[in-house]
Formats: sequence, structure tokens, C-alpha cells
Amino acid sequence: MLLLGGGSVHAATVQYLPGPPPDPHHAHTRFGDADTSSGMLSIAGQQTLPRAAGNGSLFVEKIGQVGDTDFLLLTSTGNALCPASYSIVRVDSSGIAIPTAFFGNCNDHHEVQIVHGQDIAVIQPEFTSSEADTPRTITVYSNSTRRLAENGTPLRAGCPNNLCDGL
Repeated sequence: MLLLGGGSVHAATVQYLPGPPPDPHHAHTRFGDADTSSGMLSIAGQQTLPRAAGNGSLFVEKIGQVGDTDFLLLTSTGNALCPASYSIVRVDSSGIAIPTAFFGNCNDHHEVQIVHGQDIAVIQPEFTSSEADTPRTITVYSNSTRRLAENGTPLRAGCPNNLCDGL
């Protein structure tokens, strides 16, 4: 599979430690705990700016780290017509967390891969609902440019009015 600039995607296997299942509203970063139990993202007890808000529920998971930056994936749940949308959050060593605009084809099934050791790819299979059929999507977050592209087409990464709103 080819991505931006002809690169390929290499999967990194996610491993969970023995014990209780991970809490979908909490994730640990090197710079503080991420919490979405209120429906808004906070890091170390502070809301992000721009703010990140879920539609139905907002889930968080740590998906990787590059240098002094940790990356989170937010999942905003919706309804049967559009069950999920996603946002990638960059958390740096100063504790500043910057979410992207929410993206995706509504499919709540996804796979996350680290590309070339620094970029993040969120891969979603085709999604079919009573309203629409959407093709498989590969959304790539470029760590160097801090931009999003879906199937090679640039997306708006920033959020209007300092609010990244899921769905």
C-alpha cells in the first residue's frame, strides 16, 4: 500500500499488559494523564486548546511517541448513521496538547499504524449505512508538517473557534 510521497505503511503491533482491560476514557502520556470521561479532553487536569469534544462519548488511547512528543487517538462516538470520527492529538514535553479536526468515513473499525517511524496512519474499511456508502480511507497525520491527508487529499487539520467537535 502506498501513501504520501510513495512511502509504505509498516504496522506496529499493539500489546497490552496483563491485568484489567484499558479504560477507554483514560490514557497515560509521559506528560500527564489524558482524560475524556467528561466528554472533553484534558491532559493533567487541564483542557486542551483548542478544546476537543465528543458527540456521544469521547474515548482516548495512546498510539505512539516520536522523540519528545506523545500521540493520542480520540474516538468520538455517534449513532448508527455515523458511529465514529477520529482526532489525532499531539502532546509535547511542555504538556501542550493540540488535537486535529475530527476525520474519518464514519466506520468505528480502524487500524493505527506508525509510518516511517514518525507519521500516523488511521485506516478504516469501507462503511455502509442506510444514508451512504463510503470507501475505505487512509488518513495520514504528518508529524513534520502537522497536516492531515485522507487518501492523499489534504484535509483541514485545524479547528474553527478553538473547538474540535466530533461528528
